[in-house]
Amino acid sequence: MFNEDFVKMPPSEQNEFASVVNTLLLRGFVVRDIFDPREKLMRTNETYRYIERHFDLIADYLKFSGWNLERDAILGVVALSNFYTENRIRLDRETSLVLFALRLIYEHEKNESNSANQAIYITTPGLIKTMSDDGVVMPGRRLNGRSIAKSLRFLNNHSIISKVSGSFDEGNVSFYILPSIVYALDNDKIVAMSNALDELKKQNEAKGGLLDENLN
Repeated sequence: MFNEDFVKMPPSEQNEFASVVNTLLLRGFVVRDIFDPREKLMRTNETYRYIERHFDLIADYLKFSGWNLERDAILGVVALSNFYTENRIRLDRETSLVLFALRLIYEHEKNESNSANQAIYITTPGLIKTMSDDGVVMPGRRLNGRSIAKSLRFLNNHSIISKVSGSFDEGNVSFYILPSIVYALDNDKIVAMSNALDELKKQNEAKGGLLDENLN
């Protein structure tokens, strides 16, 4: 079936098919609305539109290698996942914490906003403030723009955020949180991380109390 449908496509479409599949394998997500740095505005992602037109063909092709492709027409997200655990990316602790904070911001802003835009605009200082207010800290590291630069660059490369301006290395980035974050971190993991942070806060408060007693 796949071969029959694929050979019917003109060469230009076949070449684009290969490019789109490689983008999916590299990034994991493709979103409908992306920021165009040249036009300085959000625009429709042509890669997303291509996937819409050939969704069944792409999904069938990827399924042979153990990949599952799903599309959320409301959020405007195409997400790729693998049936086998060895093909999943394991995030380091810092990136997991940044992702968690971004998901909190995304949910809060979407609940407060009536905008039809599924992406949420934020700056590095705004992210740091949320992390500080919610007790999301980097173990053994000072929380600042440069300490989370590596994590933000990783999330940008995987279409979870989209940089608007600034430099990751200098820690002064403005960016959009893309709706793909809903698929990158599900509700069960949010609850687990929230519980872990609450437990950490209790431990820190207990240590602080013991320290005060010893000083007195």
